[in-house]
Amino acid sequence: MFQRSSFFTKQLFTVLVVNFFSLCLVAGLLYSNFVEDYKSNLVDVLDNQSTLLASATSTSVLFADTDTTQELLDAASKLPAIKSAKIYDANEDVIASYTMDEIVEHKPPSLLLEGATFGDHIIHYLKPIEFSSDVIGYLILSASTSSLEAKQEHAMYVVVGVLLASMLLTYLFHWRLQRLLTKPIQQLISLVKAVGTDREYSVRLPDQRTDELGELFNGVNDILATVEHHQTQLKTQNTELERLVELRTRQLYQRANYDALTQLPNRHLFVEKLDKAVLNANKNNSALSILFLDLDRFKLINDTLGHDIGDEVLVIVAEKLTSIITKQDCVCRWGGDEFVVMLEGIDDRDELASIASRIIDSLSQPMAVSVNQLHISTSIGIALHQQNLETGIEILKHADTSMYHAKEKGPGHYSFFNIAMLEESLVRLSLESRIRQAIKLEHSFSLVYQPQICIHSQKLIGLESLIRWNDNGNEIPPSQFIPVAEEAGLINPITSWVIASVCEQIRNWLDDGLTLVPVAVNLPASFLIQIDCAEQIDDILKKHHVPPHLLEIELTENSFISSTDFALTSLKKLKKIGLKISIDDFGTGYSCLSYIGTLPIDKLKIDGSFVSQLGCSGSNDGIVNTIIMLAKSLGLTTLGECVETGAQQSILKDMGCDAIQGYLHYKPLQSGSIATLLQ
Repeated sequence: MFQRSSFFTKQLFTVLVVNFFSLCLVAGLLYSNFVEDYKSNLVDVLDNQSTLLASATSTSVLFADTDTTQELLDAASKLPAIKSAKIYDANEDVIASYTMDEIVEHKPPSLLLEGATFGDHIIHYLKPIEFSSDVIGYLILSASTSSLEAKQEHAMYVVVGVLLASMLLTYLFHWRLQRLLTKPIQQLISLVKAVGTDREYSVRLPDQRTDELGELFNGVNDILATVEHHQTQLKTQNTELERLVELRTRQLYQRANYDALTQLPNRHLFVEKLDKAVLNANKNNSALSILFLDLDRFKLINDTLGHDIGDEVLVIVAEKLTSIITKQDCVCRWGGDEFVVMLEGIDDRDELASIASRIIDSLSQPMAVSVNQLHISTSIGIALHQQNLETGIEILKHADTSMYHAKEKGPGHYSFFNIAMLEESLVRLSLESRIRQAIKLEHSFSLVYQPQICIHSQKLIGLESLIRWNDNGNEIPPSQFIPVAEEAGLINPITSWVIASVCEQIRNWLDDGLTLVPVAVNLPASFLIQIDCAEQIDDILKKHHVPPHLLEIELTENSFISSTDFALTSLKKLKKIGLKISIDDFGTGYSCLSYIGTLPIDKLKIDGSFVSQLGCSGSNDGIVNTIIMLAKSLGLTTLGECVETGAQQSILKDMGCDAIQGYLHYKPLQSGSIATLLQ
């Protein structure tokens, strides 16, 4: 019933309900305040009377003068508000009392609290009688609350009457107000129906009213005028919208096809351009060449100076490339620090070599980036399109392959693609596949151990484990398969196998009762920077029950130069486990004394390339002597690698080197020969 009522009926009912509860709340508060005020006044009267009476009777109570006490009580209790009064001594015995006939309720002091206590139609007021701060008796005054109850009843009638009158007035006033509002609202409803059904926006409400409804009517009329005006502007707006869509389309195309940093075409757009260029070259029998560039040691700039500096370098490189290449050719940022240049109409090797040399020379010039003076170089691979034989992707692969061959020559070189490179790449792929298979079989790999000798006592002080691979009867040297494994991301499982095999061999030697020396294991950078590197090695040690001091970790300088924070974290964990740590091939990497001084290492191994030239070059001998002096200043042990002659050993000994390893004493030995040596 209520749901089907009109809006105005619902509004009237809602107003009445809200007013009713509001008035009830106000009436309740007023009634409560009135009652509390009356109670408070009654209590104040009793408090004043009891204070005066207690003060007047304190002396007579002290001296137990009952007659005087009774006289004082009779005199004071004639007040109409007091219906009963009693005075007790300290033992709660009645000394004097006054009681009207209608008061029959009496309570001793022990059953009352000090002050007012309300009972049925009566209020008791207990006041201690004191003398010199000692309680010598009690006074109890009692009064009837009938007057309070009468006042409460009267107030209730008044509140209910006011509430009913207010509700009636509210109903009459709101009913009349609704009658005044109904007509203009009906006009508004009729207008809304007309606009909603007929879409007639020219209809208007009368605007003679000056009240709020007049403002509403004017607002509705303004809305209708605005809508009508918007209808006339739709065509203009559609034209503007089409223009914006076109602009956003161009922006999206820019983002999808151009590098945000350098503004060069990105890989996606370049492949499209390359495919079109290949089709054009095949159709017109024209020339097409690709230069694939990679910045040498760019990762070092990012890691040491930050990516912001690296980004600025890339922008400068892009500007230099576009200044060298003509407008009809295309320069692309392939990704990271790799760029690709497409040259149409050029296939002369001398001209391509000249362009590559100009690029190398330009990029080798010092770059002022922020406060840094940077020197970079690039390696360039060059591939020429063979008519109707290659796709764009194939040319890119050839240029990429030749770029890696240019890198092998050292920074700042270029290399032309030839079929032998492709064959070599296929050989590398085949080698990678065989490495994967060997990892699954495991027994294809084996270990040998090269002894490390104290240069003074000539005693055995350590062993270095070296991996060997027998591929179906063919011995593949580590220098051949280790780089391929690192590039293919296979070096970590091989390293795990080496560590486990070394620990297993150490356990076997210990079980045979041999006295062991530490065994060194080479750890690649990719394994070292793993978050759980130390945990993996610790688990292997615990599995084979190998004391940590019998395992030594060897790593190259580049292992911590490329990822200092991760490497340093792993090294600290390994030292905490109890392992010895040495830097292998020291002097051949990007040696940084600030890093060496902070690394938790124990030994520097002097690279064999320096040892082999001892006595042949003063500068070489100076480098070796400096390395040994550096190690001693840092409290590190030194070991010379690849010692093959007594003269080399003698020079190292004179310089203060601690240990050596090499063919002068022992070649790498099988585990059985090592057991004999240990015995």
